[in-house]
Amino acid sequence: MPQTQDALLLREAVTAAKVGNKAAARQLLRQASVHNPNNELVWLWRASLSESPKEAIFYLGEVLRINPQNQKAAAWLEKCKGVTGGGAQAPEGPKPVGQNLSQPPAPGTNNTAGAPPAAARQAVPAANTFGAAQTHTNEVLKTVEGVGTTTIRPTEQGPGSMATGRAADPMVIPRPADTATRARPTVIPFAPASKGSPALALEPEPQPRWRCPFCQAPSESALRRCPNCRAVTVLEDLKEIEKNEGVQEKLVRDSLARYEATPADKRGFDQNVSLALGHLNLREATAALPHLKAASAQKRNDWALNGVLDQIQWRKVILVVDDSLTIRKALSSILEKNDYRVVTAEDGSHALAKLNEAVPDLVLLDITMPWMDGYEVCKAIKQKALTRKVPVIMLSGKDGLFDKVRGKLAGCNDYVTKPFDPDALLKTIKKYLSGGA
Repeated sequence: MPQTQDALLLREAVTAAKVGNKAAARQLLRQASVHNPNNELVWLWRASLSESPKEAIFYLGEVLRINPQNQKAAAWLEKCKGVTGGGAQAPEGPKPVGQNLSQPPAPGTNNTAGAPPAAARQAVPAANTFGAAQTHTNEVLKTVEGVGTTTIRPTEQGPGSMATGRAADPMVIPRPADTATRARPTVIPFAPASKGSPALALEPEPQPRWRCPFCQAPSESALRRCPNCRAVTVLEDLKEIEKNEGVQEKLVRDSLARYEATPADKRGFDQNVSLALGHLNLREATAALPHLKAASAQKRNDWALNGVLDQIQWRKVILVVDDSLTIRKALSSILEKNDYRVVTAEDGSHALAKLNEAVPDLVLLDITMPWMDGYEVCKAIKQKALTRKVPVIMLSGKDGLFDKVRGKLAGCNDYVTKPFDPDALLKTIKKYLSGGA
């Protein structure tokens, strides 16, 4: 499905809503939210056309899921929560600026039987066509730009022409024979959609029963592994998560940033579990640990979560110090898969700061780094009483005798040459960790 399909559906929904065909607008908005569940403006429009407070609460909750900083939606949500009775009309929300639709109208705003106001009816020319509706929609879409949606601008090929370049289907609002005695019809008779345009479904499309906690991809049933971002979504088998390959790192990191926008003391159980799962999918067990502890405190009888927490917090901790992000990621992946917990530092000063926070079981230390080289860092580690006995394995691209001797003089326990063989590196690590992890 093209990325702009939700914008095209939103365009048609706005047109339908403006002429009073709310049922068609709701149907188009349903389709748009399925095509792109992260389109903030679509959910705002669904809230504006909701028929009850409960329905508006759900849609506004989706807006705040996408953008927790939307203060107007938050205030609107509080109003809806204050209304009692499932069939009550949703309270009025923030007014749009002027007559543009950069914001949708307030939910529950009444036009009798869905008809436009009398002044608006008189302002519409008698021979109203889809071209006129399209002209108004073009004005509307100028205000939509910049709200986080992808806008399709129609071409200049005449009334009704869209970005597809095809001629517009005739969508004429019938003109009454006697305008003095007959009211203008309030329903747009949508013509059958041709190939390349979104069809208006006859039946409501079912809402997805499950969404990926990271990329929000919808599914009719819960999935252990999301086919879109490739992340494992169930916190049961730690090995399954650590052996998972092909995770879309950017999608997962973006979701972690959204979850972390909520203050730690206000995060719920599901948010803490999602944060832990996201870090575990990225092989960052140390970063996952505080979220696992927070979730365990919120639900102490969750055996799967507590089992994962126990496995992680008793693992041997290895501090990896290297100025290369690629090397740090490669070492973290190898070590996490082999039941170690990794802490990383990009240079010597950061490494010493990490040592002040907690003492690791072993240090993998690059020699060639800016400001402080590996020899200086190793000396500092061996001079401190708390870290003196921590094994230090130095990593270097040089394999000369002089370098190895200098490393021994600095106090390092062993020396591994880059590029290193993972099996040989693991064997060397196990030698200094009392029989392995």
